[in-house]
Amino acid sequence: MNKLNEHPLFCFMDSDEIALLERIGKKQHLPVNTPLIQIGERKRDLIILESGTVSVQVEDTEGMFTEVAQTKAMNLIGEMNFIIPTRRTANVVAVTDVELSVFDYSELCELLKSYPMLSNKLFSALNLQLTHKYLAMMSS
Repeated sequence: MNKLNEHPLFCFMDSDEIALLERIGKKQHLPVNTPLIQIGERKRDLIILESGTVSVQVEDTEGMFTEVAQTKAMNLIGEMNFIIPTRRTANVVAVTDVELSVFDYSELCELLKSYPMLSNKLFSALNLQLTHKYLAMMSS
């Protein structure tokens, strides 16, 4: 499958397919220090960080939170929970003001049921993002 653009979620989609997804995406603005995701949540929404920077933090055995990564604009957040139904395993907190597009899990699943080819392209994009994150983690 050929990439059509550099967007983390829409990279394999044409303009009509992007428009379908944009209809269900909810734009949000969050100020500095606002949590986007908290450990233990059961939400499976998919989030695109449109602008800004977030901190990904995990809890150690003593209950202290340690930053394991910072994620900048044009990255996906929450893609593992979208695919695998588990509780959230990290806190994600705004380091700067951030702009997000949030895709509600239920709405996104309904859309993908109606457009099976869109599902193929979305999961290809998720796979590509997860591959990039894995390779970055292995090289650090």
